[in-house]
Amino acid sequence: MKKIFVTFSVFVLLFFAINTSFAQEVLLGPRISGNLNILNQQASTNLSYSGIGVGIGGTLDVTFSKHVGLMVDLTAFDMRNVSASNTANNATTDVSLTLSYLTIDPMFALNFSGFYMVAGPSLGIKLGSSGTETQTPANGNPTVTTFTTKTNSIVFDIATGVGYTFKLSQDMFMGTDFMVYIPLSNTYDLPGNSNSILTLKLGVSLKFNIM
Repeated sequence: MKKIFVTFSVFVLLFFAINTSFAQEVLLGPRISGNLNILNQQASTNLSYSGIGVGIGGTLDVTFSKHVGLMVDLTAFDMRNVSASNTANNATTDVSLTLSYLTIDPMFALNFSGFYMVAGPSLGIKLGSSGTETQTPANGNPTVTTFTTKTNSIVFDIATGVGYTFKLSQDMFMGTDFMVYIPLSNTYDLPGNSNSILTLKLGVSLKFNIM
């Protein structure tokens, strides 16, 4: 599946590169997002993981016709942190997992008078990962353990969402979007334990007409 996914992603990017000359409009600009991350895992656990993060990068919005286009989001720093807390047997367990990626999302877009829908593959390259587990007894000092589970270097998602583009001037636009990243691969290298992070994003971008 991963080979098919990568091949499809490359095809979409090549299609975009070849057909840019046929574009009616090309918008380019910075984009930021707020992320809600939810870790799903197959193994039984008393901990429910979720967290928030930010994404910083840019977006490229290409329109080929009145309704059809391509949108490519490149997030140079995509934070997908999760944490969990549980109290049992007179002790509290706090787990904090920090993850960051460089992500690229080449997506097909359907446009309807400012409103748009997008869908496509997402490739994430790990920039960093860390984690800690803190055990705090009811009448004692906390014990901190470093989380040593290996994370996968590359993750794959399906990115889909909706948005709206506001025209601010002749050559400047503001985009707002809600995106869902459906995981296709494991986040952590845990044989026999399926695990992945579902990410919801609220984004805003400032786009400039460069064509």
